[in-house]
Amino acid sequence: MSETRAGESSAFFGQWRKSHYSYETGACCEVLNLTNGESWFRDSQNPEAARLRFDNFEWTTFLTVSKGSL
Repeated sequence: MSETRAGESSAFFGQWRKSHYSYETGACCEVLNLTNGESWFRDSQNPEAARLRFDNFEWTTFLTVSKGSL
């Protein structure tokens, strides 16, 4: 996982997606899945702030652990 600042050059192929569980206030996070297997994670209320970048293994692990704790 690495942190990425707004404005960093990167080829985006896809759209940022919000969870279906998002609140009406927009207090949630968004994910962007890239064609190279990376997933980027950001705060939907502050989309220009730093983002987290996960490789495929890290993202899969994050989702598995998150779902297990619900």
